[in-house]
Amino acid sequence: MWGQTTTVVENATVRILSAVDKPHAPTPLHKHEFNRVMVYLDDGDQDITTDGKVEHHHWKAGEVVWSPGGPMHVSENVGAKDLRIVEIEIHKPAGSAPKRNRKLDALAADRAHNTLLFENDQVRVFRNKLPAGGREKWHEHVGAGRAVVLLTPVAARVESATGDSTPMNGAAGDAMWRDGVVKQHRGVNIGSRDSEMILVEVK
Repeated sequence: MWGQTTTVVENATVRILSAVDKPHAPTPLHKHEFNRVMVYLDDGDQDITTDGKVEHHHWKAGEVVWSPGGPMHVSENVGAKDLRIVEIEIHKPAGSAPKRNRKLDALAADRAHNTLLFENDQVRVFRNKLPAGGREKWHEHVGAGRAVVLLTPVAARVESATGDSTPMNGAAGDAMWRDGVVKQHRGVNIGSRDSEMILVEVK
């Protein structure tokens, strides 16, 4: 068996897959119909063969890349260990960019905790780091929804401007989805260690 893939979330906007590529077990010839955000959970080496041409990649744990849908190819984990990847297929076609309130935009309002990785006409992707005991600035999310991929274990609560509070807990590698706009809120790291996660906002 070349690997295993589990569907974590599937809806009209995205499909989130948790994949484990086994060492030296090339995939069947295949292609991806949708553009994807790839979140690599492990260091690893991977060869992608397209029309007889081999492209070698060395991934670092926590690395995030944009992978356009494309031609038929074979991929192979050429390292010695399993390579875990969270794949977020973007099913929503590109549209007009959502209007953001700069005062409540996560990247503008809270640069200490958020770092932009890349943005295109379908997604905006950024990294969030919050120290133990840390609290985000008040912010909101706009657009079709957002995926969150945990790079570390997380023990947190999410506080809303209305006074409500909900827990947010998970293990490294967990992925989750929230539809639509999320009004003014902030995360609080109530764990004993720093947290790190990737947020994929779909426009």
